Amino acid sequence: MASVGSILGGAFGLLRERPGSVAIWAVTYCVGALAISLVMGFVVAGTVMPISADPSTAMSVWAGPMFSLMLLMNLLLLFLVVVLMNAVFRVMLRPQEGGFAFMRIGMDEFRMFGLVIMVCVAAFAAILVGELLLLLVITVLGFALGTGMITGAISFLLFLAFVCAVVWAEVRISLIFPLTFHRRRISVDAAWELTRGRFWMLFACYFLITLIFAVAIGIVVSFVMGDYFAALIAANGDQEQMRAAAEAFAARQFAMPLVTQILFGVVGAVFFAAGLALGPGLLASATRELLGDESEASVFAAESDGSVVD
Repeated sequence: MASVGSILGGAFGLLRERPGSVAIWAVTYCVGALAISLVMGFVVAGTVMPISADPSTAMSVWAGPMFSLMLLMNLLLLFLVVVLMNAVFRVMLRPQEGGFAFMRIGMDEFRMFGLVIMVCVAAFAAILVGELLLLLVITVLGFALGTGMITGAISFLLFLAFVCAVVWAEVRISLIFPLTFHRRRISVDAAWELTRGRFWMLFACYFLITLIFAVAIGIVVSFVMGDYFAALIAANGDQEQMRAAAEAFAARQFAMPLVTQILFGVVGAVFFAAGLALGPGLLASATRELLGDESEASVFAAESDGSVVD
């Protein structure tokens, strides 16, 4: 039976049982991201677009081919992430397929790439519309009740309700990615049905993983930027001292030894590898556990009425 422990155990088990694949995923991402970043750097630095171009020509180039190139580079980076995410799904949901670190480029990857874009656009549009409606309601309340404690309290409660609704919807739809990979088709209704009655269990899993990463990132950031934050606090709002602290921090970064830079790169790769196992890996583990709780026919009954998007 699916539980918080079994779902988290599946995600952490990926790190324990497939350390080689996780390491290959991290290296693949670092190499791919570095290559894409170098191309972007050449574009921004003027290697692709001559610096001697006059402002009007430069603007027209950036508005056309340079913008298209930057967009293409970002889409390539997103596709790389999708390939790695599918590799995580494959090792947990369809391990019999194998492959080099379970990475492939095929219809599963292109389908997932389209789904990720679709979900991002839909989520952005839904949240934007929700925020505008919330702002409208709060504005009407302000005109009707005036600016006071009651209006502020109601506005805060409405904002809190909006945030809770967004979190609830995100948790309910969160398994659409591994479920789409598992079924080889985009099944929105099936993902919604699979999470029915499991909100708090899934929310607890996501919250615990987020908390673990927040603590780990906080430790790393305090180690790297602790002196800078301390200087900002000591500045007590003084602009000159704050600027001096920023300049000193930047100077330390530029003077950082190569060995230290490599060490930070390794730490970043470790964080990415852990993020793959405890991010997509957690979603795949939850999908695997929940699918084991009930029959495929019951979970995916939505397919019979034509409500599934292929």
